[in-house]
Amino acid sequence: MTQPPPPPGYGYPPPPPANSDEKTWALVATFGAAVGAFVSCGVLGFVGPLVAFLAKGKESPAVRAHSLAALNFQAPLSAVAFLFVIVYQCAGNIIPGVGWLIGLLAGLISLAVFVVAILFGVLAGVKANEGQFYKYPFTLDLIK
Repeated sequence: MTQPPPPPGYGYPPPPPANSDEKTWALVATFGAAVGAFVSCGVLGFVGPLVAFLAKGKESPAVRAHSLAALNFQAPLSAVAFLFVIVYQCAGNIIPGVGWLIGLLAGLISLAVFVVAILFGVLAGVKANEGQFYKYPFTLDLIK
């Protein structure tokens, strides 16, 4: 006895992009996150997905799904990167004797966030280029 396929709904991947315009906007959302993170040391990784979400999110379920996933992944990383860039810049003034240690730790955390944002942005972009949905390893559902 075979089971019927589950109905589409929450928890299932979105439909693949129907045309090249939707695929292009899915690529803007995913590769745009990687480019934004690369250009700004991780701080502006959310800009590409936000642009795609605002431009085509209401018109296409596929673009909405790709841009929301990228935005919910990149926005917290951007906030952490911004915080640690500020801590790194102010480290010498925080505690004069151990400012170098705080700066070193903040710099290492910023570097890790930078690498993660770019790596997963590129991986998601490759999947989007193939017409598939990429499930990020962790996301915060900030925007629904």
